[in-house]
Parts: sequence; C-alpha cells; structure tokens
Amino acid sequence: MNVEPLRRVGRPDQQASEELVQHIVDTAARLFIRQGYAATSIEQIAAAAGSGKQTIYRRFVAKDALFIEVINRQGQRLTEMAKAAHATGASPLDALRGIARSMLDFMLDPEKIGLHRVLIAEASRFPDIVGAVLENCTRPFEDLLRAALRDAQDAGQIRFDDVEQTQMQMTGLVAGGPLQKILIGQPPFKSPGERDAYFETAWKVFLHGVSGP
Repeated sequence: MNVEPLRRVGRPDQQASEELVQHIVDTAARLFIRQGYAATSIEQIAAAAGSGKQTIYRRFVAKDALFIEVINRQGQRLTEMAKAAHATGASPLDALRGIARSMLDFMLDPEKIGLHRVLIAEASRFPDIVGAVLENCTRPFEDLLRAALRDAQDAGQIRFDDVEQTQMQMTGLVAGGPLQKILIGQPPFKSPGERDAYFETAWKVFLHGVSGP
C-alpha cells in the first residue's frame, strides 16, 4: 500500500512531531515483521513511510535505535494495560488477576508475535539490542507485576518466598505455553472461549500453588 508523504509547513508542533515519529515507528514495525531486522533498511522504511532518510536519522541515530523504539513502544502498551488493570481491581488479588489476563492477551496479539519472532531471530547477532529491550521494555512490566504480587501478599491473599521467582513462574504458567505454540505456527486456541477457559485454569493452578499449606 502506498503511503502519501507527510507534508508540513514550518516548524511542526509537539503533537505533529510525535505523530510523525509514531508513523515512522509503525511503518518500521510492519517491515521488520515482514522482512526481518537484517533485511530491512532505513531506505526501505523511509520509502514506505513517505519520508526522507534524514527525517528518520534526525530522530533515530541508527536502525538499531529505531528497532529498539519499536519494541519499547509495545512494552509501554503492555505496561499501560497492566497499570489500568492494577488501578481497577476491587482487591489486590483482583488487580493481579487483571494484570495476568492482560499479559496473556497482549502476548498473543499477532503484531506482538511477529516482533517476538524477529527479536528471537536476531538475538545471537545483536545481543546489545536484546539487552536494551529487556532493560527498557520488559523490566517496567515485570516491576509492576512484582508490586502487584507484593500487594496481594501484604493483604494476606497469597504467599510466597521469592517475588522474582514467583513472577517468572506466574508469567510462564499464564502465557508461556500458548506463546511457545504460536511462535512455531500452532494456534493455541480455537476460539476466544477456549482462551478464556485456559486462563481460568492457569489462574486456579497459580493460586493453588501460592496459597496452599
């Protein structure tokens, strides 16, 4: 699909500048998913975005910086979803459940799966990119999840010894299996109802594991 070049008169204001950056990031994400990181160039991104190379380079010093921003913005969306779930929970345990469900739905979104595949494919060749993604994208969500776990523990609703291990186990239990299947092209669920049933079972298993004697 051809994208009309973005035309601006004079110095763009902050909103227009952010819209331009978002357009570049969205365009880059589509190309990275379709072609992979190594096969995608700044020239291709500029052409697809209807922008000039220098417009991109003024905002991102190199392709790796643009790719990291693509991933970071996805991580920000996950953290925002988790914060919303955390804020609306009737109790700490309800908030934790909402975060867990938002995590499952987010990780199984087709765009997120596509970027996850790209990240895995390039991990050995570009370890610095992976390190930046883990620090800037994954860590904020993990910090929020650990805070929610501690809140539920302080309320006497669950118990555990190591919050970091519990967070990792919860993540693996809720999303690990479905994510692994979908990454190799096997849809984990046949319907939304099947996904709902899986989550309910995973949640019950998690609660049994952290609340038993």
